[in-house]
Amino acid sequence: MRSPFDDAELYDWEYRRRRADVRFYQTLADERGGPILDVGCGTGRLLLPLLRAGHQVVGVDLAPAMLARAAARVARLSAAHRRRALLLRGDLRGLPCGPRFAFAVAAFHTVQHCESNADLLRFFRSAAASLQPGGWLAFDTFAPDPRFLERRGPSGHTRFRDPRTARPTIYSESHVVEPGPDGPILAMTFHYRPVDAADRPRGRARHLSLRHRLLQPVEIQTLLREAGLAPIASWGGFDGRPLIASDRQTEQHVYLAQRPRGQEMFEEMFEGKTREKPKAKPREKPQKALQKAQTDVGVRREYRLTGPRPPIRCSRVFANFLTEGCRDGGESRKAGCRA
Repeated sequence: MRSPFDDAELYDWEYRRRRADVRFYQTLADERGGPILDVGCGTGRLLLPLLRAGHQVVGVDLAPAMLARAAARVARLSAAHRRRALLLRGDLRGLPCGPRFAFAVAAFHTVQHCESNADLLRFFRSAAASLQPGGWLAFDTFAPDPRFLERRGPSGHTRFRDPRTARPTIYSESHVVEPGPDGPILAMTFHYRPVDAADRPRGRARHLSLRHRLLQPVEIQTLLREAGLAPIASWGGFDGRPLIASDRQTEQHVYLAQRPRGQEMFEEMFEGKTREKPKAKPREKPQKALQKAQTDVGVRREYRLTGPRPPIRCSRVFANFLTEGCRDGGESRKAGCRA
């Protein structure tokens, strides 16, 4: 069954009014500064406002349709904004960048695509490895009311006009809670049924599937610490209310964690290792350096925002940042970055 991420145009239309999380994460980004890593960037719902605010942003997503739409949207920005953007296709469990980011964000329940504790740990460790010492990781989870989980059968119907076909369509949702490897999984199915003016079925219905690991705050805190991240704040919504696990008034849990400063030195002391000072590398011209960085992390040709020739014209600072921060191509492919 297809997922909502296969239809980027419909996705953008359905969530066009979801703005509370964008404003919230923009505030954190302005406070912490960049460069910023947008994990699960999708069609650029958060990435574009961050670019317009003057931040340097690398967006990572695994869905080709979402990345293609994000690339098209970024291409419509001014040249100054485009210079600060880069899109990569990669798996959140193996992010293809090194410790160069001051702020990483995984918005709109991205972490819940990891169904097992092992996958969640891989993501948190990968995110920690992408952060500068002292860098922040922010993310949110969907915590539905128990009454929603207990509901059986489809939800109420919503009538709308499909943005692609302009045909009247009736939408509904159904779900079940399934046992997962380490906790419950919310398996949702979204139903789209084309209808005529009298709401009679016309044409073939579509069904999209989405699965979310349901997580409790104590599980999040434990996994963050196990991954080497320090939880520093949590909220019960994007209005800044405190997070209370038993509070049924909110379905959004928001977390902020930090990569501790001096973590690498602590790890070396714990393991009895001494880090050798890396040898200086000759500097490359920024355009050549950026092209090499894009090749190393497996950027697909069609996602280069200004086409394959020339490659993305980012600033000298951003080019150097990318070249120094990205892992080599072999390691990126092992980590799940698909070229």
